[in-house]
Amino acid sequence: MLEFIQNQILFYISLGLVLFVPGYFLLLAIFGRSGALSRFERFAIAFGLSIVSVDFILFALSRAGVAITRLSTIAGIVIFSAICFAVYKISVIASIAKQSRDDRSEIAAVVTLPRNDNALFNFSKKQFALILLLLFLTLFIKVAYLSGTVLPTSTDMGHHMYWAKWMVVQQALPTYDGMPDFIIGEHTIFGAMALIGGLDFFSAFPPVVLLLVDLLGILTVFLLTLRIFKDKNVAILSLLFLGVLFAISSPQAKFVSGGVIGNLMGNFLMPLAFYFYYRAFSFFGEKRELGREEKKFLGMAIFTTFGLFYTHHLTSFIFLFIFAFLVVLFLALNYREAKNIITRVVRMFFSPEVLPIFLTGLIFFFFIFTPSYIEPSAVGTAVGAPSKATREGLSISALKSSVGEARLALGFLGILLLAYSYRKKDFGFAVVTAWAVMIFVMSSVPQILFINLPSNRIGNYLSYPLAILSAFGLYAVFQKNTDSRQRGRTLFQASFLLIITFVLVNGLADSAASLTNKNEADLMAQTFHSAQYVAKTTSDKDIVLKDHNYINSDAWMKLFFMRGYKYPDSRGFFKRYEDPTKPREMCTLYMISNPGGADAQKCFSETRTNFLMINPRYDSAQFHKLQEFDQVYFGGNVAVYYKRN
Repeated sequence: MLEFIQNQILFYISLGLVLFVPGYFLLLAIFGRSGALSRFERFAIAFGLSIVSVDFILFALSRAGVAITRLSTIAGIVIFSAICFAVYKISVIASIAKQSRDDRSEIAAVVTLPRNDNALFNFSKKQFALILLLLFLTLFIKVAYLSGTVLPTSTDMGHHMYWAKWMVVQQALPTYDGMPDFIIGEHTIFGAMALIGGLDFFSAFPPVVLLLVDLLGILTVFLLTLRIFKDKNVAILSLLFLGVLFAISSPQAKFVSGGVIGNLMGNFLMPLAFYFYYRAFSFFGEKRELGREEKKFLGMAIFTTFGLFYTHHLTSFIFLFIFAFLVVLFLALNYREAKNIITRVVRMFFSPEVLPIFLTGLIFFFFIFTPSYIEPSAVGTAVGAPSKATREGLSISALKSSVGEARLALGFLGILLLAYSYRKKDFGFAVVTAWAVMIFVMSSVPQILFINLPSNRIGNYLSYPLAILSAFGLYAVFQKNTDSRQRGRTLFQASFLLIITFVLVNGLADSAASLTNKNEADLMAQTFHSAQYVAKTTSDKDIVLKDHNYINSDAWMKLFFMRGYKYPDSRGFFKRYEDPTKPREMCTLYMISNPGGADAQKCFSETRTNFLMINPRYDSAQFHKLQEFDQVYFGGNVAVYYKRN
C-alpha cells in the first residue's frame, strides 16, 4: 500500500514538473500577470508550452554533452523555470522604475494583478454547468473505453515506449538508427517523466499521459473557438462536437489506447499554434493598433510551431499546407490592403519579441538537433503521385465514416454560414476556413497537391475544424430563429436535447460498438513472462525471431531485450509479404511457416536465428516434426523453440 502511494506521488510530481511547470513559468516571463490571458487559458496553454520547453531543454543538455539523468533533467527544468521567473521579476522592476514615485503603487498593481476586463470567461451558472457536464461526459466515455484497453498491449505504444526506455537506459536522446518514422518530441516527455519519477513503462502512465494530452487538445479548441467567435455558446457547443460525440473513434480514445503519440500531440500543438497566431493577428479585424502583446503572441506561435516540427512529421506537413493556404486566403480577401498587412507583419517579425525566438529555433533545427524526417529520402515518400489506392483520396462516404455523419453535415452547414457572414479582416474566420478546406482537399483529392500519404490518416485531422464549424453552424441557426431574450435558455435546453439524441443515436454509435470487454491480461502476462525468460536466457550473440500475427502484445518484447529497435526479428502480417508494390524479405515468414524447407534452412544459415517465439495453437506442429528444434518454454499461448546447430 505504501509503495502504491509512493508511486502515485512520484507520478504526479513528474507530471507537474514535466508537463506544467516549464510552460507556466514561460508564460509568466512573456506575459507577466497581465490580462492578456485568463487563468483558464494559462492553465491549458502551460501544458503545450511545457512539452515544447522540455524538448528544447533536453536538446540543450544533449548538445552540451550532459548525460540525461534524473538529476540533470530536474536541474534543466528548474534552471529554465528560474530564468523565466527572473525575467518576470526584472520586467516588473523595470516597469515600476520607469514611473514616478507617486505612480509606482498604481503601476505595480497593474503589472502584478490580472485585469478583470475579459468578459469572455465570465460564464453564467447554466453555461458553467453545461461545460462541466460536457467535460464529465467526455472523460467518462473515454475512461470507460480505456479501462479495458489501458494494458500495455498496443503495437504503436510498444514501439514508442522502446525509444523512451532507450533514453532512460542510455541517458541520452534516441538516435533512431536513421529511421525517419520516429521523431524526438514523441518520446522526450515520457523519458523525462520516467527518469524523474522512476516510472515503469509497463504501467498505465503512458496512456494516462496521452489521455491528458487528448483532453487538453479539446480544451485548446474550446479556447480557440471562444476567442475567434467571441461567443460562449459556440465554444460550449464545440465541446459537444469534439469532446462528447465520437469520443472513442480516431483520433480520440482509440488513438490513446493505440499509442498513436504523434497524432495526439499534433492535435494538441496545432490548435495551440493557431490560437497564438490568431491572438497575434486578431488586431486586423478588431480595428485597433498593433501592441506589444501581439508581438509576444507571434513569438509564442513561432515557438509552438518549432515544437510541432519536433513532435510529428505528418501533423507538421499538414500544418504547413494549412498555413500556406491561410496566408494566401487572408491576403486575397484583403488584397486592397495587402501591402499594409505585409508591412505590419514584417514589422512584428523583426521585433525583439519575435526575431530572437525564430533565430533560436532555426539554430536548434539545423545545427543542434535536426529531425530525421528532413532527409531527402523521407521527404520523397510524402510527395508525388499517390502510390497506393489508400492514398488516392477519401470519398464523402469514407469521410462520413471517419469524422461522423453529424459533424460532416453540420460542418458543411457551418462553412456555408461562415462564408455568408464572412468579415474580410477577421483573421480567425480565415483560420477556421483554411483549416477545414485544406484538410478536406488533402484527404479527398491529394493528387492536385502531389501528396503521397495515407488519406485516412489525413482525414482524421478533419474532426477538429469540423467540430468548430458544426458548433458555429448549429448556433447560427438558433440565433436566427430564436428571440434574443429566450436565446440562452433555448440553447441550454437544445444542448441537452442534442446530447440525448445525437450522442445516443449518432455520436455514440461508434463508441458503443467499441466498448467491448476484452480481457487481454492473461495473454499479455504470458507474452511478458516468455520475453523475460528469453531475455535472461540469451545473449547478444543469439538471434530471436517472434511472431507478430498470433502473439499478443509482442511489440513490447523489445523492452525486455533492449538490444535494438528491430530486435527481436518479427514475422509480420501475412498480407505484407504479398504486397506487389513493395517487395519484402521472406526469411521471417519461411523460418516460422516452414522451418524444414530449403528456403528456411538457407535463412537460418544467413541470419543465425536460433530462438523462435510462436503461438503453439497455430505454429507448433512444424517444429515438433523436426529433430533440430527443442521446445524450451511453454506458456499456453507462447512457446519458445531453440534450434541446435
